[in-house]
Amino acid sequence: MSGLCDQITTEREARRKRDQEIVAAWDVGQSYAAIGRAFQMSGDNAKDRIERFHQNKRMHESIDPFVKLTPRTLRLLRGEELTTVEKVVEVYRRNELFSIRNFGTKSLREIETWFPVKPAKSQ
Repeated sequence: MSGLCDQITTEREARRKRDQEIVAAWDVGQSYAAIGRAFQMSGDNAKDRIERFHQNKRMHESIDPFVKLTPRTLRLLRGEELTTVEKVVEVYRRNELFSIRNFGTKSLREIETWFPVKPAKSQ
C-alpha cells in the first residue's frame, strides 16, 4: 500500500512541476499552441492548465473562506441561506450543521478548516 501512495505522490509532484513550467512558458509570452507542442498536449489543454493554476493560486491567497469550499459544501450552505461567516459560525456553535440535508463529515471538516471555529476534540 505504501508503494502505491508513494507512486501517486511522485506522479502528483511531477504534474505540479510540469504545470509550473507551463505557466512559466506562458508568462514569458509563448502561445498556448507553442506550449502544447512543447509539452506534447493540445493548446486547449495548456490553456486549461494555466487557468486552473491561476484559479488555485487565487483561491489559496484569498481570505474569504467561501472561496475555499468545494462546490458541494458551498451549495449546501447557500441552500440554507448561510452566506456570511458569522451565520456559518453561529450554526456551527449550535451544533446544527448536521441538520442540513446531505451535510456530512467531509463538509464539516471543510468548515473546521477554513472558518474561524474550533473543531471538537477527538475522543
